[in-house]
Amino acid sequence: MDNKVYLFPLNNSILFRKVTLPYHIFESRYRRMIKDAIENQIPVAVVPFNSRNNYKNVICIAGIPNILTAYDDGRMDIFITGSEKCLLTDFDQENPYKIYHYRQLVENLYVDESIEYELESLHCLLERWAANFLIDPNQRQNFSHTLNDPEVLLNYCAVFLLDDIDKKKEVMEANSMKRKIQILLTAVGPKEITLGPFLPTLRF
Repeated sequence: MDNKVYLFPLNNSILFRKVTLPYHIFESRYRRMIKDAIENQIPVAVVPFNSRNNYKNVICIAGIPNILTAYDDGRMDIFITGSEKCLLTDFDQENPYKIYHYRQLVENLYVDESIEYELESLHCLLERWAANFLIDPNQRQNFSHTLNDPEVLLNYCAVFLLDDIDKKKEVMEANSMKRKIQILLTAVGPKEITLGPFLPTLRF
């Protein structure tokens, strides 16, 4: 099968599978890319910007974009839910955005007893994060329900608990749940997150 993906290079941003992230699109070429992606049902991959302008062999997550708001001047607010893990192979064309061929990657998502304690620890950290950052009770409840999926739990940990884009990328690229957990626990503990002058500091 001839798999193709549209590239959306951004500084300090990547996607994760089953995680929905918002983006504001203002450049004309990327406005066209989003419209083409929706019309042709071609996934968009968000990748960290590469100054060499070469993305061959990059691992990334891609998904079909959805438009939230379209403005009169052509700008748009969109969201993308990561659905496929891709290894970019050959450059196809620039039209005017980059198009690459890719090979789909499959992860080992098996959860055994040896990582259940670590999953529960990370679950507690995310619940504490949500208690401080998600003000709406319904939003907190909905978020909490999504964490029953171990893959979603680990990916949200990377999105919300990690500041370093290289560490986020390391979690995204890891091909097993156990390896993702090892990276996360090394990166987040021990650590402090300052929530502001009038809020407590999270320590873990």
